[in-house]
Amino acid sequence: MSGITLLTDGTRYSSLLKRKLKNDGDRIVLLSDAASGDSAVAVSDKPVKQDSRDHSIVWNKRSPLSARNALLSTLNSYNKVDNAILIYQPGDYNKTFHETSSAVYDLQIDRWIKGYGYLLKEIIQLYIKQQNGNLSFILDSDGMTVLTPLESAVYSYLKNLVQSLSVLYQNEPLRINCFESDTSRPDDFIDFFIKNSSDSKYSPGRIHRFADKKSLFDFGKN
Repeated sequence: MSGITLLTDGTRYSSLLKRKLKNDGDRIVLLSDAASGDSAVAVSDKPVKQDSRDHSIVWNKRSPLSARNALLSTLNSYNKVDNAILIYQPGDYNKTFHETSSAVYDLQIDRWIKGYGYLLKEIIQLYIKQQNGNLSFILDSDGMTVLTPLESAVYSYLKNLVQSLSVLYQNEPLRINCFESDTSRPDDFIDFFIKNSSDSKYSPGRIHRFADKKSLFDFGKN
C-alpha cells in the first residue's frame, strides 16, 4: 500500500494506521468527524497536527455534500486518491434496547448508514473515473463479545454492504476489501491488514478476519 491514503479518524486503529503508513511513505488525509453526543463512537473534535505529508478534513457524516467536498479537497491537494480506509468501531453506549431514544437511532443512521453510504458512493465514483483505487473497510468489535442491538444492526449492515459492493464492482478498475477485527493486539492486526490489503490475489466478496478468540460474531461469519 502506498500513495495518497484517505483515512477516517476517531478509532483505536486510526493513529496506528496513520503512523505505519506514513513510515512507509504514504501521504495521509484524515477525515475527522467532529460530531458529538449520545453516539456509538467518541471522536475527537480537536485539530489534528499536520505535517508536509498529511492534512485533516472535518467531515459531516450527515451531509452528502460534505462527503463530496472531502474528496474534492483531497483532489485539490493531491490530484488523486490511491487508497481509502474506512473504519467502524462500536462505542460504549450501554442503554438497554427499550431505553434507546429515537434521537439516538436517528443519529446512528445519519452517521453510519447514510454517512458511510455517501462517502462510499463518492469514493467508488472517483475510482471509476481514475480507473484505479483501493478501498478497505475495517469492522472493529474492539474485543466486545456482545454489541447493543443498534450497534449490531449497524455492524451487520456495513459488513453486508461492503461485501456486496466488492462483488458488484469486481469488473471495475478498483478493489474493495473488508476486514473484521476482534483482537487485543492492534499492532498485529495492522500488519495483517497491510499485508492482505496489498495482496496481489484479490477475491471479491471475501471477508478478511483477524481474531484472538471466538466471539459472538463467529456464528455469523461466512
